[in-house]
Amino acid sequence: MSQMKQMGFDQNLMAAEMIMKHIFGASESLLVTDTYQFDDYSKYVATAFNPEEKAKRRNEEFPNDCQKAFEMGIRFAQ
Repeated sequence: MSQMKQMGFDQNLMAAEMIMKHIFGASESLLVTDTYQFDDYSKYVATAFNPEEKAKRRNEEFPNDCQKAFEMGIRFAQ
């Protein structure tokens, strides 16, 4: 079970999407997870985060998330 599901985010997101769909006729979400909390992790004591894993995810996944957001913007503008 995903952490988001455990915390109830999925249900809240579905409810928000339903409300937006009711108001605007359509709704779409893009989840971008495990993002950077700090520009420079060496400046903070934050043992809950692994800076190397954060950097790896940012390098590998963030460009994909940005592309998805760009494509979503195109759909919204059409």
